[in-house]
Amino acid sequence: MAVEALAESCRACYQCGRCRSACPQGLDLADGPRAVVRLVIAQDAERLLASEDVWRCSECGACTEACPMGVDVAGVLAEVRVLQRAGDGVRCPERSGADLAARQLQHRRTLNSLTLGLRMAMRGFLPRGPLNALSLGAGAVRAQVRRPSRPVAPADDLEVFYPGCALRVDREAYEATRALAAGTGMRLAEPDEARCCGHPARDREVGPPVFTGTMLTACPACERTLAAAGTPTVPVWALMVERARHGECRLTARSARFVPYVGCLSDRDATLAIMAEAAELAGTEPLLAHPSLHASCCGALGGAYRGPTRGVTELVRFAAERHAPIVTPCLLCRDNVRLAVRHERADVDVHFWPEFFRAAPAAAAVASAAGGERA
Repeated sequence: MAVEALAESCRACYQCGRCRSACPQGLDLADGPRAVVRLVIAQDAERLLASEDVWRCSECGACTEACPMGVDVAGVLAEVRVLQRAGDGVRCPERSGADLAARQLQHRRTLNSLTLGLRMAMRGFLPRGPLNALSLGAGAVRAQVRRPSRPVAPADDLEVFYPGCALRVDREAYEATRALAAGTGMRLAEPDEARCCGHPARDREVGPPVFTGTMLTACPACERTLAAAGTPTVPVWALMVERARHGECRLTARSARFVPYVGCLSDRDATLAIMAEAAELAGTEPLLAHPSLHASCCGALGGAYRGPTRGVTELVRFAAERHAPIVTPCLLCRDNVRLAVRHERADVDVHFWPEFFRAAPAAAAVASAAGGERA
């Protein structure tokens, strides 16, 4: 009965395939958005309840935006996931990871990546390749023994920063973000009640936190979820670029050129525009020639278990041929692209954006340069 009611909302679909073409993971799906809608229209409940690909959706909404008939394709995929949750037997890394994460986050503010990895292994989900397994295991252990310091309470002269769950368990990326902010003159404070944003691509059982005032973010998933909950957000690096543009700080980069990767959760055009301006201010060149450079999904929660997606593999090869690092504004994308680099045995560095760009107050930068010339 539920599938029959869902089919009514899909009657206008004429299987043009634009939803699949727009999907960041379209090339890697056996049952992409178009196929799922076709199964819904046919009311093939058995195959719908067995489809793993509905769990690879990051809820970017590209399929719904592309549909010329106004079908809410993303909403259809979400409803199929609800039906599968009510059923039993679907076994895929995305669903298992989302369910385990949801259970953890009901009792704690951030994910315990070591516990999550061990429970995934107990369910038979092992990382693809021994190097990936070692890397994930080492990263999980580091996250437990090298946690960032406790956040301080916000004050009137501080910028309120929401780090999310991924950044808080990656000390190097966390400290790089705060160092970059300090170099631009920002003083960051984190609200004590901040925890995982509960992005629906990860788990629906954890509701988004609601704050008053504008929140600085360093994660596109957090940015989307907080905005949907009514909290205005500004990416830290957008503020960084604005201050550099006005001469309040000076930007530098780790190399003369790089390959940008924005993934599926970022606002592609806006993010690329900010990244291009940051590159210009820092004196580095973004390489944008690859035809599908920013259209793919990194693999999200299942990337470590299914292996790299086709689009990310092409991205890594493109960067390797040009001897350029890959830079992304998403921490999850960074880690999954690094898995793809190891899978390809490529000589490519992959950076979270604060690990690639550097900032210093304009006066300090000028004084440093003058001192270097005298030396």
